[in-house]
Amino acid sequence: MRSVPQARVLLVGAGGHARVCLDALVDSGHDVVGCVSRDGTAVVGLPCPVVGADGDLSQAAAACAATHAFVAIGDNTARQAAAARCRAAGLPLVNAVSKYAMVADSARLGVGVAVFAGAVLNAGASVADGVIVNTRASVDHDNVIDSFAHVSVGVALAGGVHIGERALVGIGSVVLPGLSVGSDAVVGGGAVVVCDVPAGVTVVGVPAKQVQS
Repeated sequence: MRSVPQARVLLVGAGGHARVCLDALVDSGHDVVGCVSRDGTAVVGLPCPVVGADGDLSQAAAACAATHAFVAIGDNTARQAAAARCRAAGLPLVNAVSKYAMVADSARLGVGVAVFAGAVLNAGASVADGVIVNTRASVDHDNVIDSFAHVSVGVALAGGVHIGERALVGIGSVVLPGLSVGSDAVVGGGAVVVCDVPAGVTVVGVPAKQVQS
């Protein structure tokens, strides 16, 4: 797993998702020294200080002496854009991996990855930059999850599954072995995917079928 030990981290995002990310960052050995949000405010219960809005990340990082960043934004497209702003501000991204997650030694993680409590990444799994592997998600052997995808709470991905960039795999859904979910596709909560899902479409149900626009 690629990350930076004991980094001073600026948390980009200050909502409920950020609270879970903060716990995982602490589990990963990082010191979260401040956070930013769109309007400079944070949800109740986020213990790190709010050091500004996210319009000027360089200034916010200087205010709390942050050396790295983590993007705690659930929306895939917004998270990708915020990660690009972090890089432009000279803030490398770290990973947030819960101490209650199980990550195989042969699993490969990019940067800016979140792996929450109860999640499992099995042998040979490859998780690209900015991916969220949410609470109790199961990512089985040799899965490939492309950048800024979100594998939601309680998802089960069987072996050899490929999840495309910015795809959203909804809560409690299942993807059968060897299938692919295309970039920017959405798998509805509780769906069972039994055939490949093309890029940009939404599927729902058991078995999962494309929603007609």
